[in-house]
Amino acid sequence: MIGMIPFIAPIYAVTIAIIIYFGVRVFVGRRKKQIQKSIGEGACAVCGQRITNNKCPNCDKTN
Repeated sequence: MIGMIPFIAPIYAVTIAIIIYFGVRVFVGRRKKQIQKSIGEGACAVCGQRITNNKCPNCDKTN
């Protein structure tokens, strides 16, 4: 944002930089929560399925 100072007032450049900084932080935080929610307890090392109740639905089937 230092490069914007010759074109706009410094207070506007600082304000834009702060908004972008916190906007990216919020976006990354929400995306991280979404990924953690979709993975759940983890992923199976053999087949890659989502683990539920400490068991893989594909690998731990009882036949």
